[in-house]
Amino acid sequence: MKRLVKEFTTVLAAAVFTACFLTGCGSAESYSAFQTDNAAAEDAGYNAGIAQDTYSSDMKSASDAGEYDEAEYGDKDSAAQNKDITADDAATLLEEKLVYRCNLEIQTLDYAGTVKSIKEAITQYGGVIQSENETDSSYDWYYEDYRKTQGTMHNYIEVRVPSANYDSFVSALDGVGKLTSKSTSIDNISQQYYDTTTQIEALQIQEKNLLAMLEQCETIEDMITVQDKLTSVQYELNGLQTSKRYMDVDVAYSYVNISIEEVMEYRPDEEPLKINTFADRLLNTLKSTGSGFLKFLELALFLVIRLFPYGVIIGIICFFIFRRKWKKRREEKKSRKEAEENSHDLKS
Repeated sequence: MKRLVKEFTTVLAAAVFTACFLTGCGSAESYSAFQTDNAAAEDAGYNAGIAQDTYSSDMKSASDAGEYDEAEYGDKDSAAQNKDITADDAATLLEEKLVYRCNLEIQTLDYAGTVKSIKEAITQYGGVIQSENETDSSYDWYYEDYRKTQGTMHNYIEVRVPSANYDSFVSALDGVGKLTSKSTSIDNISQQYYDTTTQIEALQIQEKNLLAMLEQCETIEDMITVQDKLTSVQYELNGLQTSKRYMDVDVAYSYVNISIEEVMEYRPDEEPLKINTFADRLLNTLKSTGSGFLKFLELALFLVIRLFPYGVIIGIICFFIFRRKWKKRREEKKSRKEAEENSHDLKS
């Protein structure tokens, strides 16, 4: 009986040990499988995250470039609408501030007609004349024998024309005369403009805060300190706003500087003189001598005419002076004659 119990106990212990061993192995395998599944899930999540980031990055790049397939990434209408909004925002943010300048030099045979055509074009395209400087170099025009043989009129006009009409206005000036020189330039002031705008916004915020602080000041010292800072901010703000207004005007109205020069066709007046022979030199000498003598007589005549009033006055004065002396001499001569006659009578 004891032996049977001992064998049963041994078998039961072996069975329990076997069951425990199998259970332990199953738990280890389950734990290992759990860890494997968990790692796989983490890897899958990580890979999904990478894929999502890659997809988002690709979507952003494609959206910025405007090259992604609308059928693949979403509804066609929605994608087009988003694309338009993005393009409008980009256009607003990247709007460039450009200042156009043009210098033109024009020669013309019809000076008055050219100036008239240019001013009509300025009016037609909404421009204004900022300054005009006209000169005439015919300094001998008042002489009787003056004859205009070359162009003498010059004009320099500074025009401000709306930038929207800049190209049309410059093209309209091609036929008003002979265009001898043309230079254009474009100044991009976008960075300066937007930097100024940002500074203005920051200063406006400072001004608003300082005004609020000024209302809350309780002592005179605090009020003076805040007021000084507020004055400095407002002064700087006004300067930046003025600069921005000038830049707005420069962007809205382009610069066109026009130089106009009058020219004339060449017309030979006479054949050039031949001064190679003795006869030619003698004839030219006689002509120049006669011309010089006539000029001398002309100058002498003009001098006599100018001095004639003074000569008359001097002559009248001299007449009275010599008349008095002549009268005095005549009286002395008469007195001597009477004395001689008296002496002759006494001797007789």
